Amino acid sequence: MVQLFRAGPELPRTQRNLHIFYLLGLSLTLSFTRLSRYAGFNGFDLIAEGSVLQHTLSAGFWDPRLGDVSNYQSSLAITILPTLTAGTIGVPGLTVFLFQTFFLTALLPMAVHPIINRLTGNFKLATFSSLLFVQNWFFYGQHLIGKTAPALFLGVLAFYCLTQYRRSFQSLGVLLSLGVVMSHYTIALFELFLLFSYLAISGIIVPVFNRLSLLRITPSRTRLAPIAASVTLIIAWLAFAAPLILPSAVSSVEQSLSSISQLASGQGRPGLSLATSSPAGPIVTGWFDLQNLLVGLGGLYMLYQYRRGLIRENLATWTLAGLALIILLVAWTVLPVLSVSVEPTRILQMALPFTIIFLGVLLLRIARPSSKLALAAVITLLLLMLPMNLMIANQERNPLYHTADSLPLDKRVDDDSSLIPTYSNYAVIIWANNYLPSDKPVGVDSLGRYAFITSLPFPPRLNFSQEILPPYCFNRYSILSSYFVDDHIWTATILGSSVQVPGQDPSPFFSPTHNVLYSSTKFWVMSPARCP
Repeated sequence: MVQLFRAGPELPRTQRNLHIFYLLGLSLTLSFTRLSRYAGFNGFDLIAEGSVLQHTLSAGFWDPRLGDVSNYQSSLAITILPTLTAGTIGVPGLTVFLFQTFFLTALLPMAVHPIINRLTGNFKLATFSSLLFVQNWFFYGQHLIGKTAPALFLGVLAFYCLTQYRRSFQSLGVLLSLGVVMSHYTIALFELFLLFSYLAISGIIVPVFNRLSLLRITPSRTRLAPIAASVTLIIAWLAFAAPLILPSAVSSVEQSLSSISQLASGQGRPGLSLATSSPAGPIVTGWFDLQNLLVGLGGLYMLYQYRRGLIRENLATWTLAGLALIILLVAWTVLPVLSVSVEPTRILQMALPFTIIFLGVLLLRIARPSSKLALAAVITLLLLMLPMNLMIANQERNPLYHTADSLPLDKRVDDDSSLIPTYSNYAVIIWANNYLPSDKPVGVDSLGRYAFITSLPFPPRLNFSQEILPPYCFNRYSILSSYFVDDHIWTATILGSSVQVPGQDPSPFFSPTHNVLYSSTKFWVMSPARCP
């Protein structure tokens, strides 16, 4: 690392190969560290994706009609790709799926490096930015799931190719865009935002500012044909394989636009994880808040360089795209919570391949070789950012360092609501699927919701409805958790975080108005209420 700081923009070929090898080794190591620990399976998506894959494996074919049942069915990355690979090499499909996810997660930094090197002509900056990306990826990668890993890998390459001038690159970008939407609908929507932002900034905003003499900057040349082809393919695939996505996306955009005037957080906004607050504790939270601030400052510095005419063409395009994503993150954070369906940490994660260059540029600017103190400070920051060091600060609340009973109560609720599937979850859902009628959704809290989405067979027979408060008099079946019955805490999951409502009384469920149909140490299934 010290050698990298002391080197010039270009390095001898041997040193370049050594740095690339180190980058690949570090990326693979951190990725498979997550693979070997259950913390790598944050949330329910990977398990739900496994259910969709298992159905494809057992059926022997991909059924696009199930896109009306689950949006996951539209992802060929979790259906066709692991199925074909498993059949070819003779390895179980779920094993292929698992290694595919984390291998592609590890390869993404290797795609970022040559792109930054090509855009800047600075191998030192490309290597430094990629190392920063790898270190952050261990934490932001908690949201990387089976369909996200290949989609984000393809998406970064697609945007780079679409903004090049050579027709061969543009044609490849169109094909890669199709691969993005066939992998993950959320990343496809993210790419649509990038493409429309690129068109708006380069074709409208920059020329207007130049005409008004507010800025003297060179607009990037806009390439309409490949972008139009990519947008058309993305929308066509979503309409065919995931028909529920486009109406939901349009509705979210309408709600967000209508709420801009409020500029306030919505009711019960949960913590924004690594974005503005974190259950990991104040030290880790403060660290990532500082880093996000440095990314923003680096973006402003590059915008200033662009205004002075020192950044042109493709690097300017990448810079403006990164700034657009920062604006998107800010908007996502301040708009009311009920108007969006993706937590801001996901925006941070998806934007990181485009914004990490801002952090790299700023830190290299600070760490001038002539200032030993500044160089030592930057190197210290990098060492502290290594997962084995940064995770020390949150051992008190990290499940990797605890048994379930030794964690604080609120953290146990979070983990049981979004992180750790158990046999109790599977047992209660299989019982409910076999014995409860399917004409009405089952009322649940956040733990029951997590049990449903991780244990219900695909395609599902039952539906569930997560309730904000205990469903005392609802005319449908309910699943109660031990946190409600024993600790009087009702929980609901919003944007991946559990919102806990203490002081709730479970006794009405154990009165003559209800019958207990199923019980375990963790769950109770209650009959519909007989309320007046």
